[in-house]
Amino acid sequence: MHRSFIGCAAALVTAGCPVAQAADWYTGAEPPSGPDAWIVAVDTSAAIASQGSQFASATVTAAPAGDLLTSGIRVRVDGLIGSYRAESPGAARAVGQQTDLAAMAGYALVGPDSVLTGFVGLNVRHDEVAQSGASETAARTGVGLKTALDYYARPTAFTMFHATGSYATTFNAYYGRVRFGVAALAGGYVGPEFTALGDDYYRQWRVGGHLSGMQIGALQLGLSAGYVHDHVRKGGLYTSLDLRTGF
Repeated sequence: MHRSFIGCAAALVTAGCPVAQAADWYTGAEPPSGPDAWIVAVDTSAAIASQGSQFASATVTAAPAGDLLTSGIRVRVDGLIGSYRAESPGAARAVGQQTDLAAMAGYALVGPDSVLTGFVGLNVRHDEVAQSGASETAARTGVGLKTALDYYARPTAFTMFHATGSYATTFNAYYGRVRFGVAALAGGYVGPEFTALGDDYYRQWRVGGHLSGMQIGALQLGLSAGYVHDHVRKGGLYTSLDLRTGF
Protein backbone atom coordinates (compact mmCIF):
# COMPACT_ATOMS: atom_id res chain seq x y z
CA MET A 1 0.00 0.00 0.00
CA HIS A 2 2.84 2.36 0.81
CA ARG A 3 4.33 1.94 -2.63
CA SER A 4 0.93 2.40 -4.28
CA PHE A 5 0.32 5.54 -2.22
CA ILE A 6 3.68 7.04 -3.17
CA GLY A 7 2.97 6.35 -6.82
CA CYS A 8 -0.46 7.90 -6.54
CA ALA A 9 0.85 10.99 -4.74
CA ALA A 10 3.53 11.48 -7.37
CA ALA A 11 0.97 11.16 -10.12
CA LEU A 12 -1.31 13.69 -8.45
CA VAL A 13 1.48 16.21 -8.05
CA THR A 14 2.87 15.82 -11.54
CA ALA A 15 -0.63 15.96 -12.98
CA GLY A 16 -0.59 19.58 -11.91
CA CYS A 17 -3.51 20.46 -9.73
CA PRO A 18 -4.39 22.71 -6.73
CA VAL A 19 -3.92 24.89 -3.77
CA ALA A 20 -7.21 23.57 -2.81
CA GLN A 21 -10.86 23.44 -3.21
CA ALA A 22 -13.28 22.92 -0.46
CA ALA A 23 -14.79 19.53 -0.34
CA ASP A 24 -12.44 16.82 0.56
CA TRP A 25 -9.72 15.92 2.99
CA TYR A 26 -6.47 17.78 2.43
CA THR A 27 -7.96 20.33 0.07
CA GLY A 28 -8.95 23.92 0.55
CA ALA A 29 -10.22 26.56 -1.86
CA GLU A 30 -8.82 29.68 -3.41
CA PRO A 31 -10.28 31.43 -6.45
CA PRO A 32 -8.16 31.90 -9.59
CA SER A 33 -5.79 34.84 -9.39
CA GLY A 34 -5.37 37.51 -12.03
CA PRO A 35 -7.68 37.74 -15.03
CA ASP A 36 -8.27 33.97 -15.34
CA ALA A 37 -11.96 33.09 -15.37
CA TRP A 38 -11.75 29.32 -15.07
CA ILE A 39 -14.65 27.04 -15.92
CA VAL A 40 -12.97 24.03 -14.27
CA ALA A 41 -10.49 23.97 -11.38
CA VAL A 42 -8.39 20.90 -10.59
CA ASP A 43 -6.87 20.52 -7.15
CA THR A 44 -4.54 17.90 -5.74
CA SER A 45 -3.00 17.53 -2.32
CA ALA A 46 -0.62 15.16 -0.52
CA ALA A 47 0.04 15.02 3.24
CA ILE A 48 2.48 12.93 5.27
CA ALA A 49 2.85 12.68 9.07
CA SER A 50 5.70 11.17 11.08
CA GLN A 51 3.28 8.73 12.77
CA GLY A 52 2.88 6.84 9.52
CA SER A 53 -0.23 8.44 8.02
CA GLN A 54 -0.11 9.48 4.39
CA PHE A 55 -2.93 10.66 2.14
CA ALA A 56 -3.39 12.00 -1.38
CA SER A 57 -6.52 13.57 -2.83
CA ALA A 58 -7.79 15.08 -6.07
CA THR A 59 -10.78 17.38 -6.64
CA VAL A 60 -12.38 18.64 -9.85
CA THR A 61 -14.82 21.57 -9.54
CA ALA A 62 -16.77 22.98 -12.48
CA ALA A 63 -19.19 25.83 -13.20
CA PRO A 64 -21.77 24.44 -15.68
CA ALA A 65 -22.95 27.96 -16.52
CA GLY A 66 -20.55 30.90 -16.48
CA ASP A 67 -17.22 30.57 -14.69
CA LEU A 68 -15.75 30.17 -11.20
CA LEU A 69 -15.43 33.94 -10.74
CA THR A 70 -19.21 34.46 -10.84
CA SER A 71 -21.97 33.23 -8.54
CA GLY A 72 -23.77 30.13 -9.72
CA ILE A 73 -24.18 26.38 -9.66
CA ARG A 74 -21.14 24.21 -9.01
CA VAL A 75 -20.52 20.49 -9.47
CA ARG A 76 -17.66 18.59 -7.92
CA VAL A 77 -16.03 15.15 -7.94
CA ASP A 78 -13.34 14.30 -5.42
CA GLY A 79 -11.34 11.26 -4.43
CA LEU A 80 -9.01 10.19 -1.63
CA ILE A 81 -6.53 7.39 -1.02
CA GLY A 82 -4.28 6.87 1.98
CA SER A 83 -3.05 4.82 4.91
CA TYR A 84 -2.67 5.34 8.66
CA ARG A 85 -1.64 3.59 11.88
CA ALA A 86 -4.77 1.95 13.25
CA GLU A 87 -6.02 1.18 16.73
CA SER A 88 -6.45 -2.58 17.00
CA PRO A 89 -6.41 -4.77 20.17
CA GLY A 90 -3.08 -6.53 20.47
CA ALA A 91 -1.88 -5.16 17.12
CA ALA A 92 0.59 -2.36 17.72
CA ARG A 93 1.58 -2.32 14.05
CA ALA A 94 -1.92 -2.45 12.55
CA VAL A 95 -2.23 -0.42 9.36
CA GLY A 96 -5.47 1.11 8.11
CA GLN A 97 -6.14 1.92 4.47
CA GLN A 98 -8.81 4.25 3.12
CA THR A 99 -10.32 5.16 -0.24
CA ASP A 100 -13.16 7.60 -0.81
CA LEU A 101 -15.04 8.90 -3.85
CA ALA A 102 -17.73 11.60 -3.81
CA ALA A 103 -19.93 13.43 -6.33
CA MET A 104 -21.64 16.64 -5.19
CA ALA A 105 -23.55 19.64 -6.46
CA GLY A 106 -23.81 23.08 -4.88
CA TYR A 107 -23.87 26.83 -5.24
CA ALA A 108 -21.24 29.57 -4.93
CA LEU A 109 -21.77 33.15 -3.81
CA VAL A 110 -18.94 35.25 -5.23
CA GLY A 111 -18.35 38.76 -3.85
CA PRO A 112 -15.70 41.37 -4.62
CA ASP A 113 -13.30 39.89 -2.03
CA SER A 114 -14.86 36.60 -0.94
CA VAL A 115 -16.28 33.28 -2.11
CA LEU A 116 -18.76 31.15 -0.13
CA THR A 117 -19.55 27.71 -1.57
CA GLY A 118 -21.71 24.87 -0.29
CA PHE A 119 -22.06 21.31 -1.60
CA VAL A 120 -24.17 18.23 -0.94
CA GLY A 121 -24.01 14.81 -2.58
CA LEU A 122 -23.15 11.14 -2.18
CA ASN A 123 -19.93 9.36 -1.32
CA VAL A 124 -18.68 5.80 -1.13
CA ARG A 125 -15.94 4.97 1.34
CA HIS A 126 -13.84 1.86 1.93
CA ASP A 127 -11.76 1.24 5.05
CA GLU A 128 -9.75 -1.81 6.07
CA VAL A 129 -7.28 -2.61 8.83
CA ALA A 130 -4.58 -5.29 8.63
CA GLN A 131 -2.06 -6.30 11.32
CA SER A 132 1.53 -6.55 10.15
CA GLY A 133 2.25 -10.18 9.31
CA ALA A 134 -1.39 -11.29 9.61
CA SER A 135 -3.42 -12.73 6.75
CA GLU A 136 -6.84 -11.48 7.91
CA THR A 137 -8.15 -7.94 7.48
CA ALA A 138 -11.18 -6.09 8.82
CA ALA A 139 -12.83 -4.38 5.82
CA ARG A 140 -15.94 -2.21 5.57
CA THR A 141 -17.52 -0.26 2.73
CA GLY A 142 -20.35 2.24 2.99
CA VAL A 143 -22.36 4.73 0.96
CA GLY A 144 -23.71 7.92 2.49
CA LEU A 145 -24.45 11.61 2.30
CA LYS A 146 -21.61 14.14 2.12
CA THR A 147 -21.76 17.89 2.67
CA ALA A 148 -19.05 20.53 2.34
CA LEU A 149 -18.74 24.25 3.01
CA ASP A 150 -15.93 26.60 2.00
CA TYR A 151 -15.27 30.28 2.66
CA TYR A 152 -12.36 32.26 1.24
CA ALA A 153 -11.88 35.99 1.74
CA ARG A 154 -9.34 38.79 1.45
CA PRO A 155 -10.29 41.11 4.34
CA THR A 156 -7.65 43.62 3.21
CA ALA A 157 -5.34 44.00 0.24
CA PHE A 158 -2.59 42.22 2.23
CA THR A 159 -4.45 39.48 4.15
CA MET A 160 -6.42 36.31 3.48
CA PHE A 161 -8.74 34.05 5.49
CA HIS A 162 -9.81 30.56 4.50
CA ALA A 163 -12.08 28.07 6.27
CA THR A 164 -13.20 24.78 4.76
CA GLY A 165 -14.95 21.71 6.13
CA SER A 166 -16.77 18.55 5.11
CA TYR A 167 -18.79 15.82 6.79
CA ALA A 168 -19.93 12.44 5.46
CA THR A 169 -22.39 10.10 7.15
CA THR A 170 -20.25 7.19 5.89
CA PHE A 171 -18.25 6.27 9.02
CA ASN A 172 -18.82 9.87 10.28
CA ALA A 173 -15.87 11.15 8.27
CA TYR A 174 -15.03 14.81 8.87
CA TYR A 175 -12.40 17.34 7.81
CA GLY A 176 -11.88 20.98 8.81
CA ARG A 177 -9.11 23.47 8.04
CA VAL A 178 -8.74 27.14 8.98
CA ARG A 179 -5.95 29.41 7.70
CA PHE A 180 -5.05 33.06 8.04
CA GLY A 181 -2.27 34.72 6.07
CA VAL A 182 -0.54 37.97 5.26
CA ALA A 183 1.07 38.80 1.93
CA ALA A 184 4.60 37.38 1.61
CA LEU A 185 7.48 39.14 -0.12
CA ALA A 186 8.05 36.01 -2.24
CA GLY A 187 4.39 36.00 -3.33
CA GLY A 188 1.30 34.33 -1.91
CA TYR A 189 0.39 34.39 1.78
CA VAL A 190 2.10 33.13 4.93
CA GLY A 191 0.48 32.47 8.31
CA PRO A 192 -0.91 29.92 10.80
CA GLU A 193 -3.29 27.04 10.14
CA PHE A 194 -5.30 24.51 12.15
CA THR A 195 -6.71 21.22 10.82
CA ALA A 196 -8.87 18.48 12.35
CA LEU A 197 -9.82 15.28 10.54
CA GLY A 198 -10.99 11.76 11.20
CA ASP A 199 -13.79 9.20 11.19
CA ASP A 200 -14.97 6.27 13.29
CA TYR A 201 -11.53 4.64 13.04
CA TYR A 202 -9.00 7.44 12.78
CA ARG A 203 -8.58 10.92 14.31
CA GLN A 204 -5.90 13.57 13.98
CA TRP A 205 -5.41 17.31 14.48
CA ARG A 206 -2.66 19.62 13.29
CA VAL A 207 -1.38 23.09 14.02
CA GLY A 208 1.32 24.72 11.95
CA GLY A 209 2.17 27.30 9.34
CA HIS A 210 1.43 27.63 5.64
CA LEU A 211 2.74 29.41 2.57
CA SER A 212 -0.07 29.36 0.01
CA GLY A 213 -1.25 31.00 -3.19
CA MET A 214 2.19 31.18 -4.81
CA GLN A 215 1.89 31.41 -8.60
CA ILE A 216 4.30 29.33 -10.70
CA GLY A 217 3.28 29.54 -14.35
CA ALA A 218 -0.20 28.08 -14.63
CA LEU A 219 0.02 26.49 -11.16
CA GLN A 220 -0.80 27.77 -7.69
CA LEU A 221 1.34 26.18 -4.98
CA GLY A 222 0.82 25.76 -1.25
CA LEU A 223 3.09 24.28 1.44
CA SER A 224 2.30 23.51 5.08
CA ALA A 225 4.19 22.01 8.04
CA GLY A 226 3.89 21.79 11.81
CA TYR A 227 2.85 19.68 14.80
CA VAL A 228 0.38 16.80 14.50
CA HIS A 229 -1.41 14.79 17.19
CA ASP A 230 -2.68 11.35 16.26
CA HIS A 231 -5.10 9.47 18.55
CA VAL A 232 -3.00 6.29 18.20
CA ARG A 233 0.59 7.46 17.70
CA LYS A 234 0.24 10.78 19.62
CA GLY A 235 2.55 13.74 18.83
CA GLY A 236 4.68 14.20 15.74
CA LEU A 237 5.27 16.33 12.66
CA TYR A 238 3.40 16.75 9.39
CA THR A 239 3.94 18.33 6.00
CA SER A 240 1.60 18.83 3.07
CA LEU A 241 1.70 20.04 -0.52
CA ASP A 242 -1.23 21.58 -2.44
CA LEU A 243 -1.35 22.33 -6.16
CA ARG A 244 -4.05 24.01 -8.22
CA THR A 245 -4.68 24.73 -11.88
CA GLY A 246 -7.67 25.24 -14.16
CA PHE A 247 -9.01 25.99 -17.57
